[in-house]
Amino acid sequence: MKYNKNQLQKYRQDALNFDEKLVLEDTAKKRFPKTVIALSALQVKGSIRYLDNEDIILHAEITGNITLPSSRSLSPVTRDIHLVIDERYIEDEQRLKEFEETEPVFILEDDTLDVDTAILDNIVAELPLQILTIEEIADDTLPSGKDWHVISESAFENEKKGDNSSNFDSRFSKLDDFFKE
Repeated sequence: MKYNKNQLQKYRQDALNFDEKLVLEDTAKKRFPKTVIALSALQVKGSIRYLDNEDIILHAEITGNITLPSSRSLSPVTRDIHLVIDERYIEDEQRLKEFEETEPVFILEDDTLDVDTAILDNIVAELPLQILTIEEIADDTLPSGKDWHVISESAFENEKKGDNSSNFDSRFSKLDDFFKE
């Protein structure tokens, strides 16, 4: 869904309302090849309002499913998408100073509002850093290999505190004062 600024000017009094199913899987895979394995058709409901000061307000509610690689094993993980976005588009870059840094305000590029790009950007921005399969969540075993293993944050903190003294090699104790002045 792309709308030219001239098309949107007629929606000053009443917002342009939409309720559509968007198929953005190919675009998502091209833009985020290492992140998106699959993307279902997205149900998108919302509105676009053209304000008197020539700002454009996009409000959209998006639902669907996305399949991503597990951050631990790269196995496919399907997650539900339920996302609400509210963004403001302005023409003059100088006006960015008028808004708080946390407000979602963007420059309208080429006098065109690209709703598809806004939706994909928001979906990817909302993804958690750690994505695990159901089995990985249930199984507390972390990956390991020859001469290496992954430890949890709590185990790492315990090692930093010195709670793991059984693995400490006393020959390294002389190095404790090496960098002290």
